Amino acid sequence: MYDPQSKHGQIDVITTPFYHPILPLIYDNSVARISQPNDALPERFHYPQDAHFHVAKAVQYFKEIFGQKPVGMWPAEGAVAQDIVSVFTRNSIQWLATDEKILARSKPPSQEKFYPYRVEGQSGGSESLAIVFRDTELSDKIGFTYQHLSGKDAAEDFIKTILRYVPSANEPDRLLTVILDGENAWEWYRYDNDGKEFLHSLYEKLTELYHDSNVVTVTMSEYIHGNPKRYIAPHPTRAMKPLEWLYPGSWINANFETWIAHPEKNLAWEYLLLARQDLERSGLPQPDPSAKIPADGTKEWYAYKAWEEIYAAEGSDWFWWYGTTYQRNGMNPFDAVFIKHLHHMYTFARHAGASMPTRKFESISKSDDQMMKVHYGTMVQSSKP
Repeated sequence: MYDPQSKHGQIDVITTPFYHPILPLIYDNSVARISQPNDALPERFHYPQDAHFHVAKAVQYFKEIFGQKPVGMWPAEGAVAQDIVSVFTRNSIQWLATDEKILARSKPPSQEKFYPYRVEGQSGGSESLAIVFRDTELSDKIGFTYQHLSGKDAAEDFIKTILRYVPSANEPDRLLTVILDGENAWEWYRYDNDGKEFLHSLYEKLTELYHDSNVVTVTMSEYIHGNPKRYIAPHPTRAMKPLEWLYPGSWINANFETWIAHPEKNLAWEYLLLARQDLERSGLPQPDPSAKIPADGTKEWYAYKAWEEIYAAEGSDWFWWYGTTYQRNGMNPFDAVFIKHLHHMYTFARHAGASMPTRKFESISKSDDQMMKVHYGTMVQSSKP
């Protein structure tokens, strides 16, 4: 793992917010109105303190495993927004990554994807971080196009694509960012078992280009802090061009429609909001993510577990699956687990000594006909404009 202080290591190991939430929607799900102005949304879910918890807990857990804090983060599903920049900077995160479609909609407009940018939190320059934007063409070639080519042909095409971006002698360095689901691509490579020939050919060509100083592979930490052993100059965040405003969205269609605005997804947000409000009213203190876990079986431990159930229910996967064909066809384990997290919160809170209302959350996954009734009944009545 690359250490910016010692300049040792070959890779950046990073993480995501702990329970993989769509962080802008946890911070304030009404932000979805910007990228989805015509969609029906649930009642406002606005818990900046929960967004902070997910990032802080991820940083703490990372440090326990690796002995140092993470330098960068991939926000779950590349989901970002201007409001959550401070959540990362206050937890010592130096850089983020998301998709170029976010850059295209940010301000100022018409910025080039092959540079990193500086984004600032609520306190301005004292709270800033670097952000890079996924090159869709390069990333999707690995993920989808090269499965139809031989490994050597794919590597040759990849290098030709990169070389189109080589700057002229009096231009600054350019940084191309390749991001893909690392586990998904390789099984589809028809002529190249698990993409091995492609990777071997690609690394050989990149090594040759490095020795010629035409193309240099870097970790993001190397790029920011520099690495004299590999002749990589530092590119401090403060010297990067600033973005005035970071558009809210994910790497899927530059919006949040995968997790909100379908009737099933919205009903899940309504459930989550009700449970979160009940826990807040209980008076049980929100845990400190850096504190030790209380002793098992104590009231403090049950309070901690009640909050953990809510944080787990804030994860992205439940909302991802709601409204899909898999759910409506009865393949709904995610529905069952999401509901259990909510019910377990009430059980743990009562063991912690809190007085909790009785709630029964029904299964959300419905047939199309049933969801029409939900959409035109419960959801319309409970949603705010």
